[in-house]
Amino acid sequence: MVSENKLIEVSENMNNVDKPSPDKRPVLKLDSLGDWTVFLQDALNGCGYKPLDLDGNFGPQTLAQVKQFQLDLGLTVDGVVGVLTWTALDNHPKLFGWLAEWPSSLSLTGIGGVDTLVNVQKSMIPEAAELMRTSPRFWGRYFQGNTKNGEYLHQQENKPLHNAGIRVLPISRQTNEVGGTHQNGVELGTSHANDVLDTFGEDYLASQGDGFYIFLDVEGVDAQPSLSKEFYKGWSEGVVQASKKVKLLPSVYLNGSDQTTLRSLSAAIKEGAQCHGLWVARYDNTPQISPWDPEKVKFESPVPCKVLLRQYIGDVDSTGKVNISNGIYDFSQINPFLDNPELVLQRFVLPQS
Repeated sequence: MVSENKLIEVSENMNNVDKPSPDKRPVLKLDSLGDWTVFLQDALNGCGYKPLDLDGNFGPQTLAQVKQFQLDLGLTVDGVVGVLTWTALDNHPKLFGWLAEWPSSLSLTGIGGVDTLVNVQKSMIPEAAELMRTSPRFWGRYFQGNTKNGEYLHQQENKPLHNAGIRVLPISRQTNEVGGTHQNGVELGTSHANDVLDTFGEDYLASQGDGFYIFLDVEGVDAQPSLSKEFYKGWSEGVVQASKKVKLLPSVYLNGSDQTTLRSLSAAIKEGAQCHGLWVARYDNTPQISPWDPEKVKFESPVPCKVLLRQYIGDVDSTGKVNISNGIYDFSQINPFLDNPELVLQRFVLPQS
């Protein structure tokens, strides 16, 4: 079992991130570079302006959106982001589901969780906690129509997860088809979203929260195809339109090295597809949870969408070793620099007992 001291050690590292007031932030203008420019681009995206890639480069596109924002808010239209523009960005209504991600030099550890191909059993929960050195608070499982290997079986899995207070992170598993057409995307997004709704109950979900993430599984790079723009547009559309009672929030799991997927996703978002966050696979060499490493979630091809989680190791067996043939667990953590990491957790599903 995980020792009490070790659990306390991890918990104390989950401090609230610093959130500097507008007068404590840098003044940004054309050619400004870095994390505060990423924050600016993300804030503009959250205000509903033309989606900007979060590349940290205050170039002509960012300048145009800043000037449009200043014009719309009755500010001096100079393209310079100082106290008044920062304040207006903070106070502007944001798109549903948007969360700020704060630049910080702190060393923070996020909320830990697991995903598995196999069905969850009660004995797996303390075993995963021992390997992570913290209690898992979410568990990723597949939703694909109740007929395929790896499918979440609520009659078996609801009870142990509910009793442990662990939420389900729904994954839409269609790795071999993500390079397809718009129609392929609509059909699979609709089917898998309906599986989530039917599994937990539409009325139950509507009573439990303001929205729930569902992550498209995109492995890419080697054995499986990369994401196509048209497929993602269709998949996002299918997920969003699956229910009038429950907001399902389309999101993406991906290999952070898959440049084709990143470019396709960026293009899809700029053409109106919804993406509420990324879950990025970038691996360490130990199952023990450790402080969030921002360098592990930076992309060569940036997108207009922030990272919600990082999967930091995969295919871990019961001894804590990576075992491609017999690995059971993948371990992840929620980005601790988000404005409200607990809200991300709440947008996973706590199953009924």
